[in-house]
Amino acid sequence: MSILTNEKKYQKLFLAGLINGIGDRFSQVASLSLLLQLADSGMSVGITLALRMLPFLLFGPFSNKIAAKWSRKNLLIFTDAARAVIAISFFFVENEADIWIIYSASFLLASGEALYAPVRKASIPAIIAPKNLKAVNGLEQVQLGFVLVIGALAGGVVSYLFGIHAAFLVNIVSFIVAGAFINRIESLENPQSNAVSPSEYKGKGLFSVLFSSSLFIMLMSADILVPLANGIENVLISVYANNTFFAGDLGVGILYSVLGIGFIISPLLTKYIKSHFLYFAYFSMLMEGFILLAVSQIDSFIIIAVLFGLLTIFGGVGNALLDTVIMNELPQKHQGAYFSFSATIGNTSLSLSMFTTGLLLNFLEPRILGAINGLLYIVFGVVYLLWSFLLIRLKKWQKGNFLQ
Repeated sequence: MSILTNEKKYQKLFLAGLINGIGDRFSQVASLSLLLQLADSGMSVGITLALRMLPFLLFGPFSNKIAAKWSRKNLLIFTDAARAVIAISFFFVENEADIWIIYSASFLLASGEALYAPVRKASIPAIIAPKNLKAVNGLEQVQLGFVLVIGALAGGVVSYLFGIHAAFLVNIVSFIVAGAFINRIESLENPQSNAVSPSEYKGKGLFSVLFSSSLFIMLMSADILVPLANGIENVLISVYANNTFFAGDLGVGILYSVLGIGFIISPLLTKYIKSHFLYFAYFSMLMEGFILLAVSQIDSFIIIAVLFGLLTIFGGVGNALLDTVIMNELPQKHQGAYFSFSATIGNTSLSLSMFTTGLLLNFLEPRILGAINGLLYIVFGVVYLLWSFLLIRLKKWQKGNFLQ
C-alpha cells in the first residue's frame, strides 16, 4: 500500500475507482435481485448482463478519440455525472411492466462505463513511475476485490435490510463522490518524456503495431476468446445463489464478496513473480478452469463460496501480469486506443456469452453450464500456455530479451 502514498495522482484515481465501483455493485446486486423478483427468469438476468456489455461494442472504440479531444480528466468527470442522473430511473420500477426501465438504465450506465474504463486504464502508466507498474496493477486487483467485498456484500445486506431503493441511492452518491476525486487530479495525460516509442514501432499506427507482433496477436485472441468462458461464470453466480441454493440477495452478496477477497489476496502472490509473466498468467487461467469444474459438482454452498475465493486469487494474479505485459511492451501513445479496442472486443464476446447463457438456462441445468465453463477455461489455459512457450522460445532463438 506504500505505492498509494508515493503515487499521489494514482491514489486519487484508485479512490475514485473504488467508490465508483462499490456504488455500481450496489446497483447491480439490487437490479438483478429486482429482476428475479419480478420475472423469476434466468433469461432476464442474461439479457440485463448482456445489455451492460453491449455498449462497449458501440461506444468503446470512441473513448480514446473523445478523451484525446476533450482530455481524459474531463471525460471521466462527465461520465460520472451522467451516470448519477441515469441511476435515478431505477426508483420508477414498480412491477413487471417496468422491467424495460431496468434494461434501459443498465444499457445507459454501461455506456458511461464503456467510455470510462479504457480511459482510466490508459491513464495509469501515464501518471506513475514505470518501476511501479506491476505493483499498481496488483493494486487494481485489490480495488476490484474491495468493490466486490464491500459493494456486493453490503449491497445485498442493504437491499435485504433497507430495501432495494436504498442500494440505488448509494449508487447515485458514489458517482458524485468519485467524480469529485477525479476533479482533484491535475492531469491524466501522457507526459511527453514518457511517450517515446521503441524504434521498431516508430511511425506505425496501433493496428500496424499489433499485427506486427506475435505477442500482441496472442493477447488480442485471448481478448476475444476468454470472455466467452467468463460470461457463463458471470451469469451463473446470481443463478447459483438464487435458484440453486435459494440463498437470495444475501447469497449473491456472499459469493461476490468471496470473489473480492480472492482479488485482495492475489497481489501477495503477484509480488513474488519476477519474470515469465505469460507463463504464470496462463497457468492461473488453467487453475481457474479446474476450480470452476469443481464448483459445478459440489452441493455445499459454503465450499462453493471458498472455491470462488480461490478462483479469483488466480484470476487476480493473471490479470495483473497481463496488464503489466501490455503496459511494458506497448508504446504509451497507443495504450489508450489499445485498451478501448480490447474493451470493445472483450466485452462484445462477454455480452454474446452472457446472452447465450441466459437462453441456455431455459434448456440446461446451471451445473451443466458450470461444467462447460470450467472445461473452456482449461482448454484456453492449455492453449495459451503452449502458445506462450513457443513464443518465448522463438524470441530466445532470435536472441530477444523481452518479457524478462
